[in-house]
Amino acid sequence: MDKKAYRDRLRSQDKRERTAASLGLPYSGRDLAIAFGLYLAAVLLCLFLRNIDLHRDTSYVAVIFLLDVFLTAYWTNGYILGIITAVAGVFSVDYIFTYPYWHISFTLTGFPLTFLVMMTISVLTAAVTSRAKQTETVRREAEREKMYADLLRAVSHDIRTPLTGIVGATNVLLEQDGELTQEQRQQLLRSTNEDAQWLIRIVENLLSITRIHNSEEARVKKAPEAAEEVIGSAVAKTQKHYPDVEVHVSVPHELMMVPMDPLLIEQVLVNLMENAVIHGGTSRIDVTLSQQGGDAVFTVADNGGGIPLHLLNKLFDGAARSDRSSDGKRSMGIGLSVCRTVVLAHGGTIRGENKKDGGACFTVTLPMKGDDDED
Repeated sequence: MDKKAYRDRLRSQDKRERTAASLGLPYSGRDLAIAFGLYLAAVLLCLFLRNIDLHRDTSYVAVIFLLDVFLTAYWTNGYILGIITAVAGVFSVDYIFTYPYWHISFTLTGFPLTFLVMMTISVLTAAVTSRAKQTETVRREAEREKMYADLLRAVSHDIRTPLTGIVGATNVLLEQDGELTQEQRQQLLRSTNEDAQWLIRIVENLLSITRIHNSEEARVKKAPEAAEEVIGSAVAKTQKHYPDVEVHVSVPHELMMVPMDPLLIEQVLVNLMENAVIHGGTSRIDVTLSQQGGDAVFTVADNGGGIPLHLLNKLFDGAARSDRSSDGKRSMGIGLSVCRTVVLAHGGTIRGENKKDGGACFTVTLPMKGDDDED
């Protein structure tokens, strides 16, 4: 077989696989269980309502089975199962819920028209619902890929800059060591150490992103964690790197258990506090925790120079670069881009704004109800 024929064969096989995937073939055990469970629930609900309805009004039956079709198409892959459910629903309405009961009859007055109308509505509902779900999946994937592309652009600059500093400092030490004073030598070593520490934090952020990227649909595995302990760990890590900065923490009297990945949320808080020091030039950071409705709200506020107005609309796109960096060479983009990625993966929100009395304030909200609670 020549190369062209081989490539055509591969393309044909890939096309068949994509078509099968779009139809939801082969079905998983989960999809079949969902479809059968919803159909059985619809039948039992209709039987229950018929038994308690003295007037034998069965107008609700079609609505219930249409809802069954909608949920089946939405919660399973593809739309074939939705269409099968639609066909089963139409026959169930005639066989179980149309007099004479437990009998298929196509001769009843108006039944052919009713049958066709319900079948058409059911099939369209299944197809449209499935298409909408596929469109949403494509949109999320495109947004996710754009986010990673923006992040990689930020990383390319953030890694190159400290590496250049390390190479330059070590070259000076190697080539001019005998001409340097002890103070100059110590300064070069301190600069090299700072750049190395910055690279370590970039790697930590990249590992956080990889942890999310490798999970399905950019979600994270969450478990109830004490938010106060996560804040305490993040504050301790920040004060270890910046001992001269005052950090004040305010938390509720009662322990708040928030569904989260504690390592990722800790990384978010560390990034926000580091940005306040490096780019805001702050001497004080206030970290607060509160509950608003069904959300846990984390705020990180500082008394620094605030966020430049031209960066407010692009803080989290991975490209934001502040002119106020304490060393004049570090980007604020990667840290905030990681924050956004982590928070969105938790089903939360993040925003940044300037305070009226000076300084910046970042607010992170996380839902108090976990994914398992919603099912």
